[in-house]
Amino acid sequence: MAFEDVFPEALKLALDNVRRIPTYGERGASRLVYNLLKLQPEERKLVVQALTEASEKLRPCQECYLLTDRDVCAICSDSRRSKKFLCVVEESQDAYSIERLERYRGVYHILQGRIAPLEGVSPQDLTIDRLLDRIEKNNVKEVIIATNPNAEGEATANYLMKLLKDRFPSVKVSRVSYGLQFGSLLEFVDELSLEKSFENRK
Repeated sequence: MAFEDVFPEALKLALDNVRRIPTYGERGASRLVYNLLKLQPEERKLVVQALTEASEKLRPCQECYLLTDRDVCAICSDSRRSKKFLCVVEESQDAYSIERLERYRGVYHILQGRIAPLEGVSPQDLTIDRLLDRIEKNNVKEVIIATNPNAEGEATANYLMKLLKDRFPSVKVSRVSYGLQFGSLLEFVDELSLEKSFENRK
């Protein structure tokens, strides 16, 4: 009997669709689907319902592109936050990692990715044009670049630093200082290391 005849169609469909998620290859998709199916039926139902609700309610903030359940996120809407300080990160989870520190009082800009030529991601695929508009509109004093400390994150940071210094010579452009292993991701960094790297930006 051929493999196709014994492999459940529902399982194949689940695996194929999970692989649509960026960074989820065959191995990652298998882990997620098989571990989900190990849960008790009620637990599985709760997970699926939560994901469905998130996909229906969450959308990018109209100002900064942070994932939120409102048109303009709570950070951009907060009059106590200074729009003169703008922290640039790759994804929403990076901004939320910094927010957990409860130290930064500026606002964010989510690039929605990073420059990765091998994956076909160019600067034009990111929200860089909107970033430039915000810097000009809000007379930003400092742009803090907090992309991930890996090859793509460094390439993105270098591109942005050159672009911003050429376009806005009077704006301070700083880079978060990482005492972290190269290749790590911001969302997995412990809070103390992240706080120190933010304080010691250059």
